[in-house]
Amino acid sequence: MDTNFAANNELHTQIQYRLIEQLSESERRYRELVENLREIVFKCDRNGYFTFLNKAWTATLGYETADCLNRPIDDFLHAEDREIWLSLLTQLKTDQEIECKELRFHHCTAEIIWLELSARSENQGEISGSLTNISDRKREQAALREANEALQLRIEQLCRENLERRQAEATLIQLCAQLEQKIQQLEATLTELKQTQTRLVQAEKMSSLGQLVAGIAHEINNPINFIHGNVTYANKYIQDLLNLVALYCQYYPQPHPIIQEEIDQIDLDFLIQDLPKLTNSLQVGTDRVRQIVLSLRNFSRLDEAEVKEVDLHEGIDSTLMILQSRLKVKENRPAIQVIKEYGKLPLIKCYAGQLNQVFMNLISNAIDALEAKVNLWRSSNPVPGAQLPDLQIQIRTEAVEENSISIWIIDNGTGMPEVVRARIFEPFFTTKEVGRGTGLGLSISYQMIVEKHRGSLECSSTVGEGTKFLIQIPVSPSQAKS
Repeated sequence: MDTNFAANNELHTQIQYRLIEQLSESERRYRELVENLREIVFKCDRNGYFTFLNKAWTATLGYETADCLNRPIDDFLHAEDREIWLSLLTQLKTDQEIECKELRFHHCTAEIIWLELSARSENQGEISGSLTNISDRKREQAALREANEALQLRIEQLCRENLERRQAEATLIQLCAQLEQKIQQLEATLTELKQTQTRLVQAEKMSSLGQLVAGIAHEINNPINFIHGNVTYANKYIQDLLNLVALYCQYYPQPHPIIQEEIDQIDLDFLIQDLPKLTNSLQVGTDRVRQIVLSLRNFSRLDEAEVKEVDLHEGIDSTLMILQSRLKVKENRPAIQVIKEYGKLPLIKCYAGQLNQVFMNLISNAIDALEAKVNLWRSSNPVPGAQLPDLQIQIRTEAVEENSISIWIIDNGTGMPEVVRARIFEPFFTTKEVGRGTGLGLSISYQMIVEKHRGSLECSSTVGEGTKFLIQIPVSPSQAKS
């Protein structure tokens, strides 16, 4: 009996040592992964004092992490953003999570660094989160605003010059036969210049967006593949450990009282039941992230500048994935329902990235129209608790006579009067307030469909009922109607 007890005791000790070693190794790998992230990962107490910082803090802001622990975050914030952080800190005491809050931090050299904050409340009041450097994006946005302002000034200048030339023509009508011809040539040049400017602005915007999307997808893809691959092994290792525990319980049903006390303390039966569910949840989560990355890469299509065969449904689904956050339910409106009625389509030869941008422009405009409908409804129905209208976007595809396809994008938004509908494809024409629309989206979409793909883009709309866009493009450019 003493020999068996000693053997059992030794076996239990070995199992404990193995579990401790495996847990220590898992914790080491997790800390190594966190330390090597490009984003700043931090933890702080409920009062905002740092309790953990990874190496990215030093790489981004220049401060040594050891010197910053137990110091409040607002010590490193721009003075104008400290109240914002204190408000977020108060909010985190009641809300579970905060995402995408932009804050200005001071680099150790006094340079201003823009960081995007995401944080969540943990158990016992601890707060964990990440800070992503968005300074480059902020500089690019400022440069783009300056370029747009300069472009608008140039357009206004050209319009004023054109008006002055027309006024001069009226006063010199007798001598302007030759001059009129030159003016017409100049107007044609100005029109072509405006179209060229439109294309350049859109090309630059899409190039930056495509590179940003592709870069994000690439950066996410590597670590998520690492996690996804290791989850499979983790499942196997955990199952092996659970089998070992089951064998131990089967052949040693009466453990030492200390062991039994520990089993009761950790609720072993619950752990055995819940641990596989937890790893399965991790598997589902990594699968979901990989699908999102695939959608981002499919939408950007930076490597598909030439004509090639593609499945249009993949492009539409990728666009919907990108716009998913705008389709979800929000505080001031219900979710937007997307009804997909996909027909059986052949692969078509096209510029995939350009068609994805057309889908993005049309669906974004439909979302804008639906949000405008909600705002209009609220202004005319101020009664609290009144039923909000249903918001729908219908996307229908159909093959036509085996050589072309039709795509309908239909919304039940505010619609638009005929005087507006007749001008929606004009460059720089927009009905949105300043800062929300440039008037380029539909104009560029029209050029992409008609000039690049030799198809057609039509619009019909009824005020108060909604808007319908119809895209018709050939399966192959060689099959387009001349």
